[in-house]
Amino acid sequence: MIPKLFAVACCTALGLAMSLATPATYAADPAPTGQTKFLADRHVEKYGLKCETCHDKDMKVKQSGDYDVCVDCHGDYEKMIKKTEGKYQVNPHAQHEGVLPCTECHKGHKTGVNYCGQCHSYIYQVP
Repeated sequence: MIPKLFAVACCTALGLAMSLATPATYAADPAPTGQTKFLADRHVEKYGLKCETCHDKDMKVKQSGDYDVCVDCHGDYEKMIKKTEGKYQVNPHAQHEGVLPCTECHKGHKTGVNYCGQCHSYIYQVP
């Protein structure tokens, strides 16, 4: 009985210590000073968007037709190709793999990924 009680107490203490050491943060929380702001943070600060704008009740990214929900505000792939025309040496939205989900590169709550850089030497700062 005592070893089981001791194990429960240790697990509880460890869980409490971990929660204090790494507090949960959400897009609606301001990023700590000096910490990188992610795309979701920028959407909250600039537009006042709430989690439900992009996520369903299970916190999965909503879909809008064949695309991620991003197209509801930013337009479809063709619009993004035109919008980013001339900004880069090679337009990342007009690439040879066709229409990719926005979340292939733009991660929202993580650092963006340079999808093209997996095969090419293109360097993109992906929001």
